[in-house]
Amino acid sequence: MSDRTGEVAIEEVTSAEALAQLAAMAAKVIGVDTRYISHGEIQTGLSDDATHWSPDLAELFADDFAELDDTRLVLAAYDQGGVPLGLAIIAWEETARRRFAVLEDMVIEPSVRSRGMGASLLAAVEQRVAARGIDWLFLESGLRNERAHGFFERNGFDMVSHVFAKRLA
Repeated sequence: MSDRTGEVAIEEVTSAEALAQLAAMAAKVIGVDTRYISHGEIQTGLSDDATHWSPDLAELFADDFAELDDTRLVLAAYDQGGVPLGLAIIAWEETARRRFAVLEDMVIEPSVRSRGMGASLLAAVEQRVAARGIDWLFLESGLRNERAHGFFERNGFDMVSHVFAKRLA
């Protein structure tokens, strides 16, 4: 499935080659800004302390993207030349009482931010989630990632909790 947004195509991605390209883009964009780090990055070993990225972040992203399965959906935004400009990873979750989706990652190339790319990609995410009959979409964001917080709030998300962590060792 593909959505055309102006000169950008938003597509579902499954090929190993395309996922590897997206992993490299994500590591490049996210790896320069520790404000992206949240509890999810600690839980998955991308950060050991919530203040620094793992020194092998690119390799970890490559491994993680290579292991994605049908419990995840990857959407990517590409320019006319096929260069990735953004990506979103959605996890499909189910408990005994509720089906829900988690926007695990959303990355937009800094050079195209504030041009509607994020809103278009997020709308595509919401469309896919709603098409599955799911009525809750969750996400987490790094404590200091205030620009992302504002973006998600402008797009209808509300803060519903705070995550606390304590390192015991």
